[in-house]
Amino acid sequence: MSMSSAIHKIFLKKTRKKLSNLHAIFEANGPLYLSSSKEDLFTYMARLVCSQQLSLSAAETIWKKIVAQLESDNRFLFEACNNDYIDKIGSCGLSGNKVKALLGLKTAFINKEISKELLINKTHPEVVKLISSFWGFGPWSGDMVAMFYLGLNDVWSHGDLILNRGLNVLSDKTSYSESELLDFFSPYRSYLALHIWKATNNKLL
Repeated sequence: MSMSSAIHKIFLKKTRKKLSNLHAIFEANGPLYLSSSKEDLFTYMARLVCSQQLSLSAAETIWKKIVAQLESDNRFLFEACNNDYIDKIGSCGLSGNKVKALLGLKTAFINKEISKELLINKTHPEVVKLISSFWGFGPWSGDMVAMFYLGLNDVWSHGDLILNRGLNVLSDKTSYSESELLDFFSPYRSYLALHIWKATNNKLL
C-alpha cells in the first residue's frame, strides 16, 4: 500500500463518525498523492514566481509563453535569466517585481545560498525561513516548496486564500474550530490541503 493510500484510509477512519461532511469529501476525492518534484529547484521556484497572486489558468498561460519563448530562442531558463535576455521573459506576462525576483533568485543560486542539498533535510519552518529570505518570495512560496518540491507530509499554508476559505467553511459545518481541525489532521496536513483544493475545484466546498 502506498503512503497516500494509507493516509487516505486514516482520514476516512478518523472522520467517519466525528466529521461526516469531511468524510464525504474524502470519499468523493479518493486517495490524493503527494511526491517530491522531479523538476530542478530553480525552475520550480521560477514557476512559483509566475504563479504568485494569479489563478492557476493564468499562471499556466504565462509559463507556457515563457517555455515557448525559450524554445524559440534555444535558451535554457537558468542562463536566460540575465540582464540581456530577461526583458523577453518579462514580456511573456511577468511584472517588474517578478522579473526582479527571478534575477535575484539566479544570483542566490550562483552564490550557493540555496540548493536542493541545502533544503533536503530541513523541517517545514526551516524551509519557509530560507525561501522567505530571498527577495520576492514569502511564506506561501516556502510552503509550496516544502509541500510540492520536497513532498513533506505536514504542511499547511496559512497564506493560501483557497485553503483559508475551505477551512473556514469546514469549521462552520462542524463543532471544531479551524485550529482544532488542523490539529486533528496533524501530521498529515499536506493531504488535508490537497483535499480542500480539489474539493473547491469540484465545487464540493
